[in-house]
Amino acid sequence: MTKDFRKQRGFSLVEMLIYISILAFMLVVIMNITVSLFRSERTIQSSRSIENSALTILERLVREIRQADSIDALSSVFDISPGALVLNGTDEFGNSRTIEFRLSSEAIVLKENGLDLGALSESNARVTSMVFHRFSGPDTFGIRAEITIESGTSTYYRTDDFYSSAILR
Repeated sequence: MTKDFRKQRGFSLVEMLIYISILAFMLVVIMNITVSLFRSERTIQSSRSIENSALTILERLVREIRQADSIDALSSVFDISPGALVLNGTDEFGNSRTIEFRLSSEAIVLKENGLDLGALSESNARVTSMVFHRFSGPDTFGIRAEITIESGTSTYYRTDDFYSSAILR
């Protein structure tokens, strides 16, 4: 009785090694793609957090400066970080109004008439520097704001500087 090896079913050892190496290669490629996707998501979240915080802070700051009647120079802190800006004005009913921007626990906090309205920056964005500079011309008086915001973790970290200026009415 002779055996016919061609009729035998199954895989040889060499075929198994080839299949396992192909499978291992595919797993490595899939793992790298997955890690890259998670890293990209963290990068996008950090960037979005910084940009949204900067947009919110600077829009509110410029709007309040433009609506203010004067700046409380004694309560404000200029040309150093952490700066503070206190604006005096009136509300829509003609009542006096005080708006204050301060850096507190790595967030820019807004106060109106001494009442804390909360942080303007997002919770996962950290404001590390806020500086206000006064400038004036013959008929104008304004404020230039410099803000540094950072976000991210040890795997992805981003920091950006933002600038804006506004003239009092």
